[in-house]
Amino acid sequence: MATTASPYGLKPINLIGGQSFTGGSIRDIAMTTNSATGIFFGDLVRILDGQPSAVTTTPVPSEEGLLGVCVGVSYTDPTLKYTQFAQFLPANAVNAGYTNILIRVVDDPDQLYQVQADGSVTAAKIGNNAELGNFSAGSTTSGNSKVTLESGTIANTSTFAVRIVDLVNGAPTFSTPGDAFTDCIVKFNFGIHSYYQATGSGST
Repeated sequence: MATTASPYGLKPINLIGGQSFTGGSIRDIAMTTNSATGIFFGDLVRILDGQPSAVTTTPVPSEEGLLGVCVGVSYTDPTLKYTQFAQFLPANAVNAGYTNILIRVVDDPDQLYQVQADGSVTAAKIGNNAELGNFSAGSTTSGNSKVTLESGTIANTSTFAVRIVDLVNGAPTFSTPGDAFTDCIVKFNFGIHSYYQATGSGST
């Protein structure tokens, strides 16, 4: 609930402008290079030189490769020797012997996401921009990210990562605008998502 700090990262809900939504445009990205950081459900994912990784700081305009948000993973477990579908990929998975790794990413640049703020956000803040934060490792119990909207950064600053489109009001989270840890609906700002940048990402 929004009266308790219980971040879950970015959760895709629908598309901006009433576009048809059937669960999101999901792309499976193969991963063969080791990452010292785990990738959790709700984490922002960057792709650089063809390899996905978790974003570890709030994205800024024209930064390379922000592809979208992780909504699960699959891999061949080094012990069990068969494919598993999971909420998160552990840190250093490639070095530990995980193979056939796929990171599932919602990559539509028009995607709307629900995210919990680290403080109170009132309806007067709708239409403003904000930074994202709390890029610490996600929960290995739930498999969810811990990324939050940074309530103290809310402003009209054009370089901030997301636009606050709305606030959640009611079920299923029973959130109310202005709650101590308000659940917000956001969209990546123009120039943040890789598909809304003219410059590609990776070596040439």
